[in-house]
Amino acid sequence: MKILTLQFALVLVVLWFPRNALRAGGSLWRRKRRRSGGSERILEPWKDREPGDPRVVPAVEFRKPRNYLDLVRAGAGGVALWGGFEVAPALAADPAAGGRMALAVLGLKCLITLLAVVIQSIRYEKVKVSFFPPIFFLGGLAVGAVGYQAAAFAFIGVWVVNAGIGSAQGFLSVYALLLLGFGLLFNGWRSIPAAAMALTAFFPVLLSLMVRRPLMIFTRKGSREQ
Repeated sequence: MKILTLQFALVLVVLWFPRNALRAGGSLWRRKRRRSGGSERILEPWKDREPGDPRVVPAVEFRKPRNYLDLVRAGAGGVALWGGFEVAPALAADPAAGGRMALAVLGLKCLITLLAVVIQSIRYEKVKVSFFPPIFFLGGLAVGAVGYQAAAFAFIGVWVVNAGIGSAQGFLSVYALLLLGFGLLFNGWRSIPAAAMALTAFFPVLLSLMVRRPLMIFTRKGSREQ
């Protein structure tokens, strides 16, 4: 197995850094704004959502800066892990080692990708564990696993049909099917990364069903970004 040590270490840091660890800085910034500016009048009614609303609302999600950070870091980490855009993959099989080594490397990449999504999906609210759909993180991660074309078509496609989806679980279920379809279309019907990426996108749904807790969109009433 060929390992680019520094690149591999950066992959793990970028992909396994939990999203909710960024909340401390955001909370501090919001407290400063409240002290300096007082209470804000909410001019857009769609922002006034209850915490834990299960719907995925584009007008809300596309205004969260942290979502774009997820998209970029997952895209960079996914490309560094899987390769692409003339970037060598952090893990690669030695051609002289045979097919089993190639399969083992592929399995390790899939495992790292799955663990990254699990880490981003679990949220700790004081003593309560909740589950969050890492939509933008998955969108970036898919670029490395299935290529930018399949990733872009799947990501755009799920937002197009989102109006008919009533929950985050439904959103990720549809997204997983689109990733599978476009991944196989652009990478061949035997593409293991496409199937693995689709399963990875669906895994937060499976996890929430196993523990009987819904995937929740975390927001604070009257807050612009969570």
